[in-house]
Order: sequence, then C-alpha cells, then structure tokens
Amino acid sequence: MKRDNYTKDLHNIKCRIISNYGNLPQIDEIYKRLIDFHKLGFVNITHSALELIVAAYLIKEGFKVSVEHESNGKIIDVYAIKGIDVGIEVETGFVPPSFAGKQEDFLMSRMALKIARYSNLASQFYIAVPSYYIPPVPVELLKDKEKRSEDEIRNLMRLIRKYHNSLDVNLLSLKSAKIDGIIIINTTDLKLKIFDYEDFLKIKKYYSDI
Repeated sequence: MKRDNYTKDLHNIKCRIISNYGNLPQIDEIYKRLIDFHKLGFVNITHSALELIVAAYLIKEGFKVSVEHESNGKIIDVYAIKGIDVGIEVETGFVPPSFAGKQEDFLMSRMALKIARYSNLASQFYIAVPSYYIPPVPVELLKDKEKRSEDEIRNLMRLIRKYHNSLDVNLLSLKSAKIDGIIIINTTDLKLKIFDYEDFLKIKKYYSDI
C-alpha cells in the first residue's frame, strides 16, 4: 500500500535518526504512535518530526520515553523518566491567519497556556522549538513561582483568555506553573541544545528591544 506523505516523511526522519544514533529501543513504538495520532487528525509532520527527534535524544540518554502521553486527563507531547520524570511540549510557532496582525501576542498567550496546563504534570518541564524560532515565553513565568505578584498572574490569565477558551487553566495553575528550560532542535543535523531558564532569559533580554 502506498504511504501518504506524512508517513513517508516521518519514516525518512526515523531512518536518519537510526543512522545517527543506531537502532534505538522504543523508537519504532514511538514512530507508530505518532502515525496513529496523525490518522486521528491530532498531529502534523512538522510537530511530529520535532517529537521524534526529542524522543530519540532522550532514549539515547537512557530515558524511558513516550509521546502523546496521557496524564491526569491531559496529553503532553513527550514524557520521559530516568530517576525523575520530564515533560516536554513541542511548539512550532504556527499562527492562524486570523491573528497575523498580532503574532507575538498570540504566541505569548499560547506559551502561557501550555506552561500553565502542562508544567505540573512532571517534575521538570521544557518547551521544545525548532532552531529558527525564539519562543516568546512570558517573562513572569521565567521567575521563581514565589516572586510572581498577584497582578502578574492576573495579567497572564487575561492574556490567555484573550486568545484561548481554556477552562482547565486558572489562577491556581498559573501560580504553580514552572519552566525549567528551552530545548532547541535542529531538524537538519538532528542536534539539540538545552538552555535552562536563566540562560534563556539572557537570550530573551537580548531580543527584547526588537
């Protein structure tokens, strides 16, 4: 049976991963799960490519990894365990055409939403992005939780509600939200670079005047 473009493209990435890392355990299971979720209409190739590359890196580092992992009624993109558990949300930077005039604002809202929704599903939480994208993580969420003011939390809630009707996120989840760092993924050479939140904050400040 002829493969669709999604399956063909994801298979090619899997073959490149195996060529780079060797025949990793778990990789076929993860590959098949992504295909199943694509058939349900939940993931596209851009998103799945990033998930597969992150998963391969973590497997190579000795983690037990699952993708599209269900926890507490929510589905997180990548979940990994090696002593501690790590949750990772992949973000491609896609903006719907209806928000073309407010792209940064929309993406910052989505970052706040994802961090509030998913960050407490694991001991450590990261956002993973392609290497060409600097994610607009709200600076309030890069602070220690104890240092966020009530006004900052309420402003974040208003930002989320501005673009997303997400009743599962509230002031309490924003108060407890955390981010441990940003994972930068190069899909061409399959390399990753991990910035902790302090290093990422330096990068964010560098671009803040743009």
